[in-house]
Amino acid sequence: MSSPDSLQPCTGVCYYPEHWPRHMWADDASAMVEAGISWVRIAEFSWILMEPEDGVYDFSWLDEAVETLGRAGLKIIMCTPTATPPKWLVDKMPDMLAIEEDGTVRGYGSRRHYSFSHQGYLAEAARITEEVARRYGDNPYVQAWQTDNEYGCHDTAISWCASALARFRLWLADRYGTIEALNQAWGNLFWSMRYRHFDEINLPNLTVTEANPSHQMDFRRFASDEVARFDKKQCDIIRAHSPNRPISHNFMGDFNQFDARKVAKNLDIATWDSYPLGFLQNMQKVARRDAKLEADCLRIGDPDFQAFHHDLFRGMARLWIMEQQPGPVNWAAYNPIPVTGAVRLWSWEAFAHDAEVVSYFRWRQAPFAQEQMHAGLLLRDNSPAPGMAEAKQVNEELGRIKLDKTDQAKIALIHDYQADWMSELDGQSEDFYYLRLILDMYRAARQNGASVDVVGPDEALDGYQLILLPSLLHVSDDLMARIRASGARLLAGPRTGIKTDDFQLPASLSASSLSEMTGFRTTRIDALPARLPIAASWQDKSGQEHQGHVSVWREEGVMTGQADGACVDGLPLLSHGNQGSYLCAWPDEGLLRAIMGDAMQKADIACHDMPAYLRVRQRGGHLIFTHYGPAEVTIPDSIKGDVLLGSRQMKQADVTIIKL
Repeated sequence: MSSPDSLQPCTGVCYYPEHWPRHMWADDASAMVEAGISWVRIAEFSWILMEPEDGVYDFSWLDEAVETLGRAGLKIIMCTPTATPPKWLVDKMPDMLAIEEDGTVRGYGSRRHYSFSHQGYLAEAARITEEVARRYGDNPYVQAWQTDNEYGCHDTAISWCASALARFRLWLADRYGTIEALNQAWGNLFWSMRYRHFDEINLPNLTVTEANPSHQMDFRRFASDEVARFDKKQCDIIRAHSPNRPISHNFMGDFNQFDARKVAKNLDIATWDSYPLGFLQNMQKVARRDAKLEADCLRIGDPDFQAFHHDLFRGMARLWIMEQQPGPVNWAAYNPIPVTGAVRLWSWEAFAHDAEVVSYFRWRQAPFAQEQMHAGLLLRDNSPAPGMAEAKQVNEELGRIKLDKTDQAKIALIHDYQADWMSELDGQSEDFYYLRLILDMYRAARQNGASVDVVGPDEALDGYQLILLPSLLHVSDDLMARIRASGARLLAGPRTGIKTDDFQLPASLSASSLSEMTGFRTTRIDALPARLPIAASWQDKSGQEHQGHVSVWREEGVMTGQADGACVDGLPLLSHGNQGSYLCAWPDEGLLRAIMGDAMQKADIACHDMPAYLRVRQRGGHLIFTHYGPAEVTIPDSIKGDVLLGSRQMKQADVTIIKL
């Protein structure tokens, strides 16, 4: 969903008035306004101050904070405080605590210490939400809302507790109707796992070896639905007391424990928390570690990770960035200082993808507790941190350039949380990582100068010229019919169409409609370690030979289309059918970039020879360039237009805007 036509992007900040003496609040508010900040988020961790004892409320401090910030000219994002239930509530009902897969209780002492399935906690969360919404719902300074904070953070979306078990059995009965239907869908004749009634079913943990993957898959679906149910309860309460004010939740990057699209259906705004340096470190833990990328981008982040998540959440609702890294953080494996200009670049990257607000986390560095090493826009002594100057620069530039709204891109990439769960549960290669493959295909399109929309498998596809379908294990006939009807070219695979919705092998080995379109039907999987790549080559239409490797995943199959490219052992790299192509293997970056460029040209999409680490995103009539690499680069001559900001010669962390 695009931004309203009348809304010019702006910035915000996360503020914790409860951490600072009241005499500082007015000066802080004035300084925020002077810096050009428009929005301030408050109160997401303050339940114990709102309700210091069970049923005893104290909102006097929050009333004063809202009044002080609002009178200074700031718009307030009010949060529900349910991410941090107070100790007295945990003592009142200790079984609200979530339980680990190994049976360990996740105790009090930090945050997110609750199970989404606990009915008592759901009622308590609704009660405090009602109190906050009733008190501030029509306050003129409260212009937006946030539910809870970072659902599932610290692996808390899934609980293996008694409350989850009771509700899971009800969920299964509702999904299948009869135990016979469940046994059939799960294939429970295998290993004598047949059930006689739903009350015999346990959670899929603590089994001798792996649990039935269909059982695990349904538990993941159930746990995801519990998050959406929890969020909807709060949204309904807020809307009743605060109509016409948008509601958001702040999602996270590289996170798959629940389906964010289902949660976003309750929301007006999908926000996420962008920490490029922390994510670069965490992404090194997944398959296909890229030492060169880490070295070149240590202080600026992966050039496509943030962009992908902007497009991912922009596809669900209006896009905001609720927490933007302003300096070094405290929670990653390593926490370097960003290169000068990085905070500005990250902000413009978000605006390039249609973000309405970029909110920096946080206003002032905390002097105590778990996040004291996390930077803010101010240092502990109230002097400006380096990120402050860059935030001010962004606000000054936004005042000079009125951006267009973002139009639909020519390329759609289909991303699906259930496909992510299936690939994880199905195993085969421990180096296979769904998001890594998604990012590889997204990156290849961006390396060719393209803009990409990230959409779910149930969304409209009209108007796209190229559809990317990586690793959608279950492909529905409805999706394939919509792809065919769209008239778009298709680039699918690998690991697409090889499962049914019940997590079984299709009778036709792979999805028939996909095979008809791409000319390939999978028969066998060659799941490999990333450390042992296989040489491969591919020739583009100009006759240029591209040498590289494939790794992690290959597929043998029946070729009814045209084979293209080959691995050193003769297996094909691609299959071309009547409307699309299928990647029979996972190519390296160079091969995939060339193959993507060919697919774009066949779809009549312009390709540009983009220098390493230079990226562009089209926002209406504006092209916004961001450069992540250490070497100076030049915007290709094939891209025409007037320079509104920056230069066609770009150094690391530079931003250039060209008007078409």
